[in-house]
Amino acid sequence: MKLKSLIYMGAMALMLSACESQLEIDPISDISNANYWENQSDVEGYLTGTYYNFRSLIDRVTYGEDRGDALQPGSRGGVSRAHTQRLDNDNGYDWKVIFTNLHHVNMILKYAPGISFGDQNTKNRILAQAYTLRAHDNMLLLQMWGDAPIVLEPTETYAKDNKPSRQSKEALMAQILSDLDNALNLFPEKTIPNKYRISRPSALMLKAEALSWNYTVLKSGRQEDLTDAIAALEEVEQCGVAMMENYAHVFDVDHRTNSEIIFAIYVRFGEYDSMYALNFTESAVQGQVGNAVNKDDIPYSNGNIAAPYYAPSAKIKAAFTGADKRRPVCFIEGVNAAGKVLFTCQNKFRGTAYTKDRYYDNDIVVYRLADAHLLKAELLCYLGGGNVNKAINLMNITRNRAGIGDYSGATDKNSVQRAILDERFLELCFELKRWPDLMRAHAAGTINIYDEVPNLNGKSTPLYFPITPTMRDYNENLTQTEGY
Repeated sequence: MKLKSLIYMGAMALMLSACESQLEIDPISDISNANYWENQSDVEGYLTGTYYNFRSLIDRVTYGEDRGDALQPGSRGGVSRAHTQRLDNDNGYDWKVIFTNLHHVNMILKYAPGISFGDQNTKNRILAQAYTLRAHDNMLLLQMWGDAPIVLEPTETYAKDNKPSRQSKEALMAQILSDLDNALNLFPEKTIPNKYRISRPSALMLKAEALSWNYTVLKSGRQEDLTDAIAALEEVEQCGVAMMENYAHVFDVDHRTNSEIIFAIYVRFGEYDSMYALNFTESAVQGQVGNAVNKDDIPYSNGNIAAPYYAPSAKIKAAFTGADKRRPVCFIEGVNAAGKVLFTCQNKFRGTAYTKDRYYDNDIVVYRLADAHLLKAELLCYLGGGNVNKAINLMNITRNRAGIGDYSGATDKNSVQRAILDERFLELCFELKRWPDLMRAHAAGTINIYDEVPNLNGKSTPLYFPITPTMRDYNENLTQTEGY
């Protein structure tokens, strides 16, 4: 077993360094398949490694908050080009990390079916997770780049002439939904056996997100997208999860995998030191922590563990009312003796203060029940009619936990759609949901994203990422994103 583990880890290291996908460099050697894919433990070990790689994909602001409006430059500065919306033909982001993860998932889907398992349910559960992971990776490609290659086989052999071109958004969506259907047919249970692993409720959450994207952004015109997504979320609501009473406890290290969590990414100090929130948390060596009279309340690091490139934006701070119990959970201001605000940093993922320093070892929340309620509310609102009141009732669940009471604004469809978007802004802030939320709302006509995001004001920057020169150098078949 130790030898197999060494083979596996060596293979993963090789692939992580060399498998920059069929789209970017000549592919890797074949990782000694004759010595690896032999039994159930090989598949289980490979899946564990794939989750490790998946964590590195999820643990970044690039795909969720960076282009949105919840962050602004922090005390360290140095925000990304995506945040400033300075994307063009020569400057953007590649999709290497996504296609690397796709490679690993495709390895499982290629080799696991031919391996004998002691229990068929165990095998089906692994295959279901792999199909869902592939759907998730492709959903990121769709949300960030729009058109993208569809790669269903691992990169194991040299094939210089086999460089896939970008497929349409609609084709990518069809693949996502197909993979999710395969996954949902394979999961042996409707509950959540392990909140650090993808389960049927996780796949249902992703299906609801995909169908809502299909209806709004891709303009499918299919009311079935809405009703099927709502049905998926209703099954999630019945899977055994429940809202936490204390909002802060949803995220803190003392309440990991709590009742509200559907799927989270495992983070532990020593195994994986810090998660993405360190990028908008204050550091004592880079800011004015020492001048703050409330220093002891701030989740700062003493050294360079926190890197405050970003800070909570003036817009997100102003969006919370003083009565909202989520406000002090989501951000904290450092103030001096005169009451002047010196800085603002996130307070949602406080991490743990160890002897050496503070590490941000909160689990990364991917899906939780409040997200399901509010996404369902959004979809009900699109259906209109009596569904709008149902949407308001769902929105009131998070509002009442926050202490701000029932929604009392206008009840026409467009006003409620806007209210739900605003409620998701508050409830899910810094949870990597904002940019996809804004894209859906823009496509649905709820907002104009160019007015909503301060860094897009007065600009015409396309909403999808460009194809960079480096990406085109590796694969000349890649056409440029429309608008660049």
